[in-house]
Amino acid sequence: MSVTLDIPPHILERASNYAASEGISLDALISRTLMVITSQARSPKQESSDVLQKPAQKMGLMPDAVLFIAPDFDAIPEGFEEYI
Repeated sequence: MSVTLDIPPHILERASNYAASEGISLDALISRTLMVITSQARSPKQESSDVLQKPAQKMGLMPDAVLFIAPDFDAIPEGFEEYI
């Protein structure tokens, strides 16, 4: 398969110099780079299975610390009626 890339000159020069320093062709450098990128990429199927495997996270630092809430917790405190 053949692919044509439109690479800016300054990047092409750096990539060519790097390929030469590694003793490989520019084509080999691009192929190697694409292999690394695609091996690290995850498929959408893998990502959805990772989400399913994560345990549910609890909110807050101490989610089980509240043991009791008074039934009138939301009631307006005495003396504050005029502020509401």
